[in-house]
Amino acid sequence: MAHDSVPASVKIAPPPEELERPALVENNRSIGWISDTVAAVIENKTPGWWKVIFGISLIVSLGLPIGLVYLISTGVGVWGLNHPVAWGWAIVNFVWWIGIGHAGTLISAILFLLRQKWRTSINRASEAMTIFAVMCAGIFPAVHVGRIWFDWWLFPLPNANSIWPQFRSPLLWDVFAVSTYFTVSVLFWYMGLIP
Repeated sequence: MAHDSVPASVKIAPPPEELERPALVENNRSIGWISDTVAAVIENKTPGWWKVIFGISLIVSLGLPIGLVYLISTGVGVWGLNHPVAWGWAIVNFVWWIGIGHAGTLISAILFLLRQKWRTSINRASEAMTIFAVMCAGIFPAVHVGRIWFDWWLFPLPNANSIWPQFRSPLLWDVFAVSTYFTVSVLFWYMGLIP
């Protein structure tokens, strides 16, 4: 049975007052002040400490080409490779970088599967981490051949000598795996950039 009226003993609370929105910019700042503050990061002169840190980073990053030149000129024996140890340091680094790439993919995929609304910036960073990790991992199969000028033998290019890659070689499958993983990672990263 429906009741059309409310008994007098029941008090109905009045509707709540509208909540005040907190100010987005405090102290009554003008739009000009906000624009100047935001643009100062780009428009101001670069601080001296940034130049020092950039110089140190540049010197440290020169270690890769110097190390690669030393490796190519000396041989893969500098990694401790010999007849009983066929992969050694190269496979450790390869697996480590692939693992870092998998971590970025996993972070991004979990946030996507759980439909988190705040995931965008974390996804982009983790997918970029994946791409750079796969690029680092791709260096090792290329350098591990020992004679880097023969890297083109890893690709099935038609030639007059009928030289085809050895499809049972793990080195060749590393190239296929890294290429496929890189392609999928770039597509996954690009799809995340679409609004």
